[in-house]
Amino acid sequence: MIYHLDCTPADVSAEALGVSWNGDLPEVLVDKLIDASPHPSTCQLAVIGSSHVVTVETPEGRFREEISCHAPQAEDARWPLPDSITRENYLLQTNVAVLSEEDFARAAEEIAAGGDDWLIASFPGAGDHHLTALTAEFLEDVWEWFSYHLYPDERTIVSTRSIYKP
Repeated sequence: MIYHLDCTPADVSAEALGVSWNGDLPEVLVDKLIDASPHPSTCQLAVIGSSHVVTVETPEGRFREEISCHAPQAEDARWPLPDSITRENYLLQTNVAVLSEEDFARAAEEIAAGGDDWLIASFPGAGDHHLTALTAEFLEDVWEWFSYHLYPDERTIVSTRSIYKP
């Protein structure tokens, strides 16, 4: 399902993205909660200003990843968004693709058709397909989530894959 949001996107450039961890939860525009029962953990996927926050809650505590243009302002942030980073029990891999107009439109349509397992938000702005899309799953005691951040005026898609073992 795509949520069509009527707000001004806060993140309008792929090169402004960074990542931070375990900060405060910013204002959430739309979210989805995934329960890993019988494992005692949940994963909240949240769209914020054209970017995302993922929060894993367990009895032992909370882990939060924020990928946004505001993340570089956090104390423990990485900017620009690294190709790969490993921290305790966590891995982030990113890819930035600048595409032709035709390839961008094709990829955007595929992402927009993600299905019920995806949280997809559409923002107003330059060009069609200003989207943020997220999905997550819990397998073999590990959370894994994926995101797409689409910037139609740049014809750029930033994709991420994160793994966290509570």
